[in-house]
Amino acid sequence: MNVVLIGGTVEALLLAHHLQEHHRVFLVEIEAELGLPVLHPGRVIQQDLLDAYMTKEQQSFLLLSPNPQGWGCRWDWVLKHLAANIARKGVMCFTRTRVLSCTKQGEQYSLEISSSERTLPTHLIADRVVLMNQPNASGPGKRRHCFEPHQPVLFPWTDTTEWTGGTVLDEDAEHAPQTDLRLQRGDGLTELWWKGKLRWDPPRGFFESSTVVLPSNVDELSFDGVVSRVLAFLPNIV
Repeated sequence: MNVVLIGGTVEALLLAHHLQEHHRVFLVEIEAELGLPVLHPGRVIQQDLLDAYMTKEQQSFLLLSPNPQGWGCRWDWVLKHLAANIARKGVMCFTRTRVLSCTKQGEQYSLEISSSERTLPTHLIADRVVLMNQPNASGPGKRRHCFEPHQPVLFPWTDTTEWTGGTVLDEDAEHAPQTDLRLQRGDGLTELWWKGKLRWDPPRGFFESSTVVLPSNVDELSFDGVVSRVLAFLPNIV
């Protein structure tokens, strides 16, 4: 089959990893780089889960650090290594690419796409199309895909809530109000995550901060949770 995954989420990267062995997979991302900006906690619970998706050398870039709530890590490197590995396996990754229309033709989909990154096909024919982002997600500048007249299948996002996260120096994290998830990483920074909005200014400011819709259950905010969701959804594709 031809499978098109729209949105360069970690779920999309892992789904592409599993599909590429038997299918032709395309990944479409509206941003200029897969995995950025980072909109997910850098957390791994069972470290050996990483072995199926990246080498030990790649894992060393994550700067895994033990925490009471799992291993804290550089999530941007999780995404970068996953993206590089699926590209090596033949997954076609189109960045800075916008879907202009999605039309059903019998049992297949015809996607009209536009890209300013490089010369790409203007149409993709697919047997399966899956929107991997949250339905209300949009990029900087409110860039969005257009799926008229046929909405693709949505990757299941159930029981979600708004999370606010920020990265600060380890010593500044000591002054933070109570968090729902705290992850000390191996690069001298700590990630702080709260359900809902929070007004707090760290002594030396946030290095990065974001507000994003993610699963409500804190245990699902991990690489382990992502793997579980992807494996549960995989039979719906094949």
